[in-house]
Amino acid sequence: MNEIPFPSTTSHLQREPILVLLRGGQLLQGDIHLAEGMPLINYLRIRRLFLNLTSVRRIDAETGEPPYGHLSIRLSNIVWVVPLETTLDLASSFTTADVGRVVELHLVDEKKLRVTLNMSENQRMSDYLDSNTGFVPLFEARVEPEGQVVPRMAVNHESILAIREVPAF
Repeated sequence: MNEIPFPSTTSHLQREPILVLLRGGQLLQGDIHLAEGMPLINYLRIRRLFLNLTSVRRIDAETGEPPYGHLSIRLSNIVWVVPLETTLDLASSFTTADVGRVVELHLVDEKKLRVTLNMSENQRMSDYLDSNTGFVPLFEARVEPEGQVVPRMAVNHESILAIREVPAF
């Protein structure tokens, strides 16, 4: 009996390494597999409940644990995702506004980010966040109080507890 050849469903996918911060502070590194050219924000927004990662390892502690291999993480447990390669675009387009506003995002687990958001002076901060459901793309976010600057990240909308305008850096 002749078998019908099926095309590989993974041949058009590219592997991209990311860092994932989970609620509770666990930091994981792993790979996502997404369509070539698809920005990270778009990929995260089409996930319904879980994010699949391969080659996963915990990097926030010396636990002696073996790598997890393949892991599916509930999206609501993710605080932020950081692309590790510049080949993975964060968002499909990014335009700068005439005036950005410096804000502090208060996140779960007492995390804070200071970032300049691409919004006008008259735009309500709540409207900005409401228009970026799922994951919010952030550029040059400073993690407080450590002061570490993360060039590009996607913050889970569900992990944002409050947003506060602050004086410029």
